[in-house]
Amino acid sequence: MKKLSMILIVFLIFGLSATGYTSEECLLFDGTFERSTKTPGTNKISTKTSETQIGHFNAVDGGAIVEVYNGAQEDGAQKVSSATISINGKQVIGPSDFNQNVDYIKKIVDVKGEDNSLKVLLKSKPGGKIKVVIVQPNVFALSASDGNRAAGVCAGDRTYPDKVIGEISVTDGQLKDLAVSPDGAYVYVTDANDNTVKVIQPSINSVKKTIQLDYPPFGVTMPDGQQVYVSHTFDNKVSVIQTSDNMVTTIDDVAWPYDLAVAPYGQQVYVSNSFVNKVSIIQTSDNKLEPINVDWPPASIAVAPNGQYVYVNSLLDSTVYVIQTSDNTVTPMISVGTKHHDIGVTPDGAYVYVSNPTNQTVSAINTSDHTATTIYGVGSYPYGIAVTPSGKYVYVSSLADDKVSVIQTSDNTVIKTIEEVGDGPDGIAVSPDGAYVYVICTYGQKVSVIGY
Repeated sequence: MKKLSMILIVFLIFGLSATGYTSEECLLFDGTFERSTKTPGTNKISTKTSETQIGHFNAVDGGAIVEVYNGAQEDGAQKVSSATISINGKQVIGPSDFNQNVDYIKKIVDVKGEDNSLKVLLKSKPGGKIKVVIVQPNVFALSASDGNRAAGVCAGDRTYPDKVIGEISVTDGQLKDLAVSPDGAYVYVTDANDNTVKVIQPSINSVKKTIQLDYPPFGVTMPDGQQVYVSHTFDNKVSVIQTSDNMVTTIDDVAWPYDLAVAPYGQQVYVSNSFVNKVSIIQTSDNKLEPINVDWPPASIAVAPNGQYVYVNSLLDSTVYVIQTSDNTVTPMISVGTKHHDIGVTPDGAYVYVSNPTNQTVSAINTSDHTATTIYGVGSYPYGIAVTPSGKYVYVSSLADDKVSVIQTSDNTVIKTIEEVGDGPDGIAVSPDGAYVYVICTYGQKVSVIGY
C-alpha cells in the first residue's frame, strides 16, 4: 500500500491538472452542485443557508482523487462560503478546508468497490456552485484483486451507461411504469397484476417493499422524495403515497388518468386524461385539480425544465402539442407524420423527443422553430423514451426486439444498441446522476438495470 501511495503522489504531481482528467485515470464522478434559488425537493434537505445533495458512483477498492472547483469553473458563477463533502458517510472535505476565497481543492480519499455514496452540504447564498470531480488512477485498477471489476470501471470513457449489469425480478408482475426517487436510492414500479407499487432498492438488487393500492395502477411519478403519484386509468383516480409511512390517499374524479409528469420543484403534477380530451393540473400543496381542455385524446406528457411549457402527444394523432403554463393556452407544435407513444424533453428545453412505434423511428423536435429530425435505427417498435440529466443522450426501449438504443443528442444519431435487455422492454427511466438506466421488461416480469 505504501508503494501505491508513492505512485499516486507521482500521478498527483505529473499526471493531473486543474482542468480535467487524463487517459491514465478512470472518471468516476463529474457533477455540479448548486445552492438552489428556489424551494428544493427533498433530495436537497435545506435550512436557511445550507443544502444537502446526494450522488452515487462506482469504483474499485482503494484510493481515488477528489477535485473540487468553487464556482464550478463557470465564468461569473457565485462561489460557496463553505462546503462539507462526505464519501460513504465519512467526511473528506470540511469547513476548515473551505471558504469563499478557495478556488480549488484536491484530496486523496478511500473508496470501495461497486457503489459509493457522495453527500455534499453547501453553505452559501442561493446560487452558489461547486463542481466535484472524482477520478481513480488506473494504477489502482491494475493492482485490484478483482480484475474483472477493475476492467469494468476503467473500460472506455464511461460517458454513458451502455450494458445490462443486472436484473430485478418481480414474480407474476404486470409492470406498467416506473419512477426513480430524487436521491436515486429507490425505483417505484406500478404493478397492475396485484394493484401494488413495488419499491425496488437497487443497492440490494431486489424489491424492498410492496405498497398495496385499491385499484390497478398505471403511471407513476415523484414530485419529491416525500410523495409518489400513481394514476388509475380505468378507475378515474390518482393515488398519493406518503413515502414516510406508505399511507395512501386518493384524489377522485380524475377522468381516465394516463401519464404523469412533474413541474420543476414539484409544485404541480400534470396528468393526461386520455379519453376525455383534457389535461389536469394537480397542485401538490393541496391536491386540487385544474383542467385544461384539449382537442384530442392526450397520451404521454412531459414538462420543460423551466416549467414554462408542457408537451403532450396522442396515440390517435400525429401532432405534438404544447401548453403554455402561464395561461394554459394549447397550440399544435408539429405533426411528425405518424402516431407516437412516449415523449421526453432535454434539460435545456431545446428538444422534445417522441417515439414512433409504427414506422420505427424517433422524432427530435426543435422547440425554437418546431422543426423535426427523424432518427432511424432505434429498433423494432420503439416505445419508452428517457433523456439523461446531462441532456447528451436519449434512451429508447424497443418493445418488439428486446433492445435499448442510445441516441446522441449532439447530432441525433444512434450510437449504441444494447442487446438482450429483456422480454418486451417498455417503460424506461434514468437515475438522477445518470449512472443507471432502469427498464421495465413487460413480458419478462422484471426490471433490467443498464450501467457502465
